[in-house]
Amino acid sequence: MPQHAKKHHFVPQFLLHHFAGPKGKLVAHQVMNERRFPTAVRDLGHRNFGHSIYRPGQEPDHVSMEEAMGNIEGEAAAVVRELVQGRERAVPTHARSALAWFLALQWQRSRFLIHVTGKAVRDQEDTWTPEGDDIWMSEGDEIQMSDEQLQTSMMGFISMYVIEPWLLRHDEEAYYKDQFNHLASTLLSSSMHWSCYRPRGGGLLVGDNSVCFSGVVGTPPEDIPPAFFDHGVGIGFGNFRRLTLPLGSSLAVIISRDPQDASRLRVADINRYTVFNSREFVAHAPDWAMAHPTLARELPQLLERQRMVAPAFLQGYAPGGRN
Repeated sequence: MPQHAKKHHFVPQFLLHHFAGPKGKLVAHQVMNERRFPTAVRDLGHRNFGHSIYRPGQEPDHVSMEEAMGNIEGEAAAVVRELVQGRERAVPTHARSALAWFLALQWQRSRFLIHVTGKAVRDQEDTWTPEGDDIWMSEGDEIQMSDEQLQTSMMGFISMYVIEPWLLRHDEEAYYKDQFNHLASTLLSSSMHWSCYRPRGGGLLVGDNSVCFSGVVGTPPEDIPPAFFDHGVGIGFGNFRRLTLPLGSSLAVIISRDPQDASRLRVADINRYTVFNSREFVAHAPDWAMAHPTLARELPQLLERQRMVAPAFLQGYAPGGRN
C-alpha cells in the first residue's frame, strides 16, 4: 500500500513557519476556550485526510487535491519569501495575483465554511445534490450526507471555483467565466489598494483564517451589530472595507478600499482582526510574549471578547473536531 501524508494542512506549513520559533515551534491559543499549548508547524492547522476524496466503489484519493492545492501554495510561498526579504511597501503585480488566488483557496477550504455548508445541507428537508444523487445515503426514512460525502462535495467546489480557474488564468482562449473567482477578482480590481506593512519589532499573530475582513463600505446591513464587521461577519466580497493578511511576524499585506488604511493600522490593529476573524486558533513563537509584553497583555482580552461574540455566528462549530 502506498504511503500518503495523513496531515492535510488547511493553514499551509510555509505560512506557519514565518511565525514560528526555532525548529518550527509555536504556542497556540484555542479561540473558544482558554487552552494554551505548545505545538509545532507540522501539528497545527490540519485535519487527518481533510482534503481526501471518497468515491463509491473506489479507494480514497488522498493525493489529488493536496497536489492541486500545493501548486497554488507553492506560488504563494515563493512570493511570500520575496516579500519577507524585501523592504518595499508596494506589492508587485505578480505577487498580488499569487496572493489573491491563495486567499481564494484559503476562503474556499476553510473548515468553518465546510461546517456551515454541511449544517445547511443537513438542516434542509429537501434533498440537495451538488455532486449528483450518488452522494446520498439512506438511513430508514432519513436521507443523510456522511462526513466523507460532504468533504468530497466541498473538494469539488474548491476544484470548480478555485483550482480550475487558477489553471486557466493565463489561457487566452478560455472563457472569462471559466477563469473567474469572485474573491480573487475583487482583490485584483482597481478599487483595491495593496500595501506591505513591516513593523520593525514584529509581533504579528497568525490564525486559522487568513482572510481577515474588517470594516464595511456603503450602507451597512441594518440587522447586523456594527461591531460584528471587524469579526468578518455581516459583510461580503462586495462591501468589506479591508482585508489584512499576516504573512510573518514582521510582515502583513493590507488590501483596502481606503488607500489611507495602510498608514493608519498598527500591529495591535492587525492582531485584533486576526483574533476576531479566527474560528479555531491563533498562534505565535514561544518567545513572543516576552518580546512583546504589551501585545501579550492584550491577547487574553481579545480572545475573551471573541469567545463572547463568536457563539452568535459559529453555528455550533467545534474547533478541533472533525470539521
